[in-house]
Amino acid sequence: MTMNPSAHEAHEVPLADRIVEHAIREWLSTATAIALAANGNPPLNDYERGFKQGVEQMRHLHLANYWYALVPKIVDQMRRAGLLREAAP
Repeated sequence: MTMNPSAHEAHEVPLADRIVEHAIREWLSTATAIALAANGNPPLNDYERGFKQGVEQMRHLHLANYWYALVPKIVDQMRRAGLLREAAP
């Protein structure tokens, strides 16, 4: 049985959206890891523990919605600038 690669469920989300989402996710993961590494591992005192908790809360609570709050805005701006075509019907 031959499977059509374009029929894969991953292709339900446009390529531009997937590329932007991946770039943001990688940047957030790297920035979070650097911030945590710069603080000391494992945290040794209350300040370091509080810092670690704050960074983790920021990442997992406050920035967790980037994929639906930020990605569509970036892709829309790219379309308006003429960098992307409208999706084919």
